Amino acid sequence: MTVPRSRPAISRPSRAGEEKGARVCAPLALAPSLDRARGHDVVGLAGQAPNQRTLVRHLAESPTFQGIGYARAAKLADRFGAELPRLLADGDPEPFVEILGHPGAQVLVAAWREDLARNDIVVWLDELGLDPRLAGKILKLWGAEAAVRLRANPYLLMALAGWREVDLAARRLGIAQDHKQRLVGAVEAVLYEALHRQDTWVSKQVLDRQVAKLLGSQALAERAIVAAQELGAAVNCGNGWQPAGASMMERYLAKRLEAMLADDEIDDLMVRRIDGASVDRWLDDAKRGRGVELNSEQEAAVHLALRQRFGLVVGGAGVGKTTVLRAICDAAEMFGRAVHLMALAGRAAVRMREATHRPASTIAAFLKGAEARTIALGPESLVIIDESSMLDLPTFYRLLRALPVGASLLLVGDEAQLGPIGFGLTFHAFVGVASIPCVRLTQIYRQSDASGIPTVSAAVRRGRLPSLRADLTSDHGVVLVPTISQPTSDEIIDVVTSLGGFADDLRVLTPLRAGDVGVATLNARFHALAASKQSASRAESYIVGEPIIFGRNDYQRDLRNGSLGVVSHVEGAAIVVDFDGVPHRFSLGGPAEDIALAYAVTVHKAQGSQFRTVVIPVTESRLMDRSLIYTAITRATERAILVGCRETLEKAVAVDGAANRRLIGLRR
Repeated sequence: MTVPRSRPAISRPSRAGEEKGARVCAPLALAPSLDRARGHDVVGLAGQAPNQRTLVRHLAESPTFQGIGYARAAKLADRFGAELPRLLADGDPEPFVEILGHPGAQVLVAAWREDLARNDIVVWLDELGLDPRLAGKILKLWGAEAAVRLRANPYLLMALAGWREVDLAARRLGIAQDHKQRLVGAVEAVLYEALHRQDTWVSKQVLDRQVAKLLGSQALAERAIVAAQELGAAVNCGNGWQPAGASMMERYLAKRLEAMLADDEIDDLMVRRIDGASVDRWLDDAKRGRGVELNSEQEAAVHLALRQRFGLVVGGAGVGKTTVLRAICDAAEMFGRAVHLMALAGRAAVRMREATHRPASTIAAFLKGAEARTIALGPESLVIIDESSMLDLPTFYRLLRALPVGASLLLVGDEAQLGPIGFGLTFHAFVGVASIPCVRLTQIYRQSDASGIPTVSAAVRRGRLPSLRADLTSDHGVVLVPTISQPTSDEIIDVVTSLGGFADDLRVLTPLRAGDVGVATLNARFHALAASKQSASRAESYIVGEPIIFGRNDYQRDLRNGSLGVVSHVEGAAIVVDFDGVPHRFSLGGPAEDIALAYAVTVHKAQGSQFRTVVIPVTESRLMDRSLIYTAITRATERAILVGCRETLEKAVAVDGAANRRLIGLRR
């Protein structure tokens, strides 16, 4: 069965009349069967009809039904066929005693009834040809009302699955070709696909053309766009359209930032406005008393942070951003400001804490504390975010919502880096806007020789590739190890081995997930090497000391998609992973996507982190552009080793970053 691609789940205003006339119906699995319509006499690979195979997999793999397994689940499906869901819902364990015994039958029935909503949705999704694994996400979005809402409008599933799968399911339910739900669903399909590309805006011409393609009619496409606008599913923006949720977020950002920039007075008797002369006196005192030497750009950054409600400090590697952050914190506290330091990635927050000698957290932890009111926020608050180029639209929206009126916000980052993983664009879009105060740091202090990381990265961000060394003897700078053609995993392994392996804070950063130098292949090969050195079995999933990456956002654990850690203990069917000094225990029987090996990670996932040495395969790919090369090089604090052809590297550096090509409403 084809697994529908996950869609960005965004909030949107409730549609007028969406629930109007919707009747309360029986659980989905108890609705009239679609077996005849689907031709369930077709036998599956294991001798079972497709819906039976799904039910067997659900009973065998779901943690809810412990002790069932594939063998018993298959016997139940063979014995009871399509009647199995109904018999389980009845709650009588007697029919299942012969296969499971009395205790097992009672446990099965109790477990089914306890998770009845999920089980019913699993069966219903399978009957409609949709991936049953969507059941969990459906329940998270709509809870107990999921059955009623999806029967009333199956196109709500567009938030989770692709147009083709959802439209086919809706047509099986009898939705007419020109039904308003279908027309609006087609518009949302195009807008959601744009979000999948990280765009929040689609031109009128593109929307017209793509909706007509989905509906097979230009006339229906015109009706569809009108209907989507009437229901608030599509919002007009300039000569184009936006999904409602993205439009709402961008409009809120624009209004809130305009208000912050226009507000010259602090409406609080205890917090006074800081004038420029006072900041200059502090800078003079800091220079005389503590020897704090700042250049004119860095002094301007201190002024901006203390005197503006919102502003940007922009700069690449080696330009003294750490020195500026420390000075801003010292000055802000002297003037009575409460400084809150944070970054999206955990490792970036750790670096911030080490650089400033003050507490720093992830944005997720800050938002959690603000929501629980364990973090005091007021007009004296100064929020500083490092690595701000990683801020996507939903995260920045949540952050601004959490800040009280009067608080100040400073974004520190580098717009030459990759855009955020999530949809939309914030920091990149703000740089260059005349009304937004911005200080750019340009003077390089660290590694200023010709092969040093700051010098090379500065040239790359300008679209020029300088001459690079080809040997690995130096312990700092940027090196290009030439290859005859595309680099191979063997060549990457040879380079890593010659550098001493992963013990000295080394990481392979690749643009690819698949292929010979992709994340999957490289991690498998490095794991096999580690297992052989420790006399461990290659079948073991993880070994103590191996690098780990977390694969989703978990606000309870304060872990983000891309958080990096190290295996500290292996405890049978569980491992303990240290993430920036905080241990987290994971069951190896849990969701497989939560953790993975991280000898090699994508450049996108490494953004916000830094390593002493990085090894970068330079391979031909549509992902290879200037911002990716620049971001990869600047993840290294001492050595960046590029492996590949110089010609391929030059082509990549000549291509402008993908973030600058994103289509967003904020720019309109």
